[in-house]
Amino acid sequence: MKRRAKALVLALFLVLYVGPLFLPLTSVQEARRAEIVQEVVKFGHWLIPHLNGRPYVVKPPLYTWLAGIVASVLGVSEATLRLSSLLAAAGILFLTYKLARKLGGPLCAFLAVFFLLGAPRFYFFAHRVELELLVAFFFEAYLYLSWRYLEEGGKWRLLGAFGALGGGFLTKGPFILLALPPIVLYGLYHRRRRLFTLLLHPLGWLLALTPSAAWYLYVHRHLPPSAFSEFIQEDFFGRLITGKRDPFYHYARALFLGFLPESLLLLRLPSFLRIQFSREDRQFVLFSWLTPLVFLSFTAAKFSKYLLSFYPFFALSLALAAGEWFGDQEELLRHLTLGISLLLLCGSLLVEIRGNALRFESLARARPYISAPRVYFYRKANYWLVFYRGTPIKVLQGPPFPPGLILEETYPGVSALAQRKDLRLVAQIVPFYREGRALLVYSSAGAPSASSSGSGK
Repeated sequence: MKRRAKALVLALFLVLYVGPLFLPLTSVQEARRAEIVQEVVKFGHWLIPHLNGRPYVVKPPLYTWLAGIVASVLGVSEATLRLSSLLAAAGILFLTYKLARKLGGPLCAFLAVFFLLGAPRFYFFAHRVELELLVAFFFEAYLYLSWRYLEEGGKWRLLGAFGALGGGFLTKGPFILLALPPIVLYGLYHRRRRLFTLLLHPLGWLLALTPSAAWYLYVHRHLPPSAFSEFIQEDFFGRLITGKRDPFYHYARALFLGFLPESLLLLRLPSFLRIQFSREDRQFVLFSWLTPLVFLSFTAAKFSKYLLSFYPFFALSLALAAGEWFGDQEELLRHLTLGISLLLLCGSLLVEIRGNALRFESLARARPYISAPRVYFYRKANYWLVFYRGTPIKVLQGPPFPPGLILEETYPGVSALAQRKDLRLVAQIVPFYREGRALLVYSSAGAPSASSSGSGK
């Protein structure tokens, strides 16, 4: 009976994680990444990814390549495009299990894995066309292999750590460098002799930097420098230095809320910290999430999805504390953890389906129009609709308008095209995508040329 119960629980977790792969895309950001992969597969833009027919090199291409390979074999669909994220999540869980078992034994490994499985944000990103979990996998792999190298040595651990660092660079650029401070702090604090070899190994850095450097050089050679302006202005200066300034405590609060109710263990903070500092290996775990958390807290605009790279180590810290305090009631603790994780996942899935009901309905209503032989956007593209059309859609900036359907995304009762006599309103979807938005569909029989930006096929 115990085996049947375990099989049932594992099947439930599998269904909860695999089922949402088949849902329609849930955000414009997810659609942006999905459309890039779709254009890679359909038009062969492997070295210079494209978005809606134009080069898009804001992020390095590793996630696009991996998702593109899967989609090339299995076909382009929501499930195949999301499969790379699910596999990255599986890799994170595997590394978390290995590290937790080494540090705290079977109970700790069980708790850490299910704390992580039940975390809503981890769950959401495990079935999104997003690169966050792939970079989180490389982040954890680098720290795990680096720590093992500092403690036990081994050329393959050293080269494996640099390989993970290189994978992180090719997935999300400099973000992976946040994995360096924890290992430096740990190595210096405990006077590990191998630290300087780890930090200054020339072959290792060549392995880590060459793929990204080669790709950037190729792109610079084939595209004008302005192609990188969005990365420099928005991703670096806009998010890290200037722009909206969120409170310093934003990330700490988001991490605490992201692991409720398990994070309530932090309320016994002095005892929690004593457990984390009781052994050197546990200090490594603490440094691995706390150090980059502090570094990120000094940035201007803050995005909670960046915390996913720290999730495995935070879950492990919580598991170490829970196992220490409640280990004498192991069976009860295991059952309680399973129950809470399942409840969190069921609640998260319900929230996702209900929260995106309007978007799913909007897509169903818009499909007949984006499937028309000739369709255009007015002034701004919606990549969500571009993906479901299956080909790039031109963006028109003004008249004369070519024959076909023109989509204007705006606010209810507001339209820049309403007074034009050469256009006829054929449909309006209100609300569209979210409350307070509308999609207006105009028919044009106009001239065969148009002033446009973007490109289509």
